[in-house]
Amino acid sequence: MELPRGATRVYCCAVCRVDTPHTVAGHRGNTYGILCANCRNGAIVHGETLIEYHEKWQEDLRAMLQGLRGGSHE
Repeated sequence: MELPRGATRVYCCAVCRVDTPHTVAGHRGNTYGILCANCRNGAIVHGETLIEYHEKWQEDLRAMLQGLRGGSHE
């Protein structure tokens, strides 16, 4: 799956060490240049790594939200 320029995915910034949205600045093949929304520093990452990290983050978020929903009924 090719990510277009301007697409946003959650990734852990190597500079500020925070899971934040990163915007695709460009790509060459399956290597992407991304910019952190928190500190604006850039990184170069493989497409599979970026997509897998974002999907894992979404799964973790869903689990936390379901835990909150389940906890409010007890």
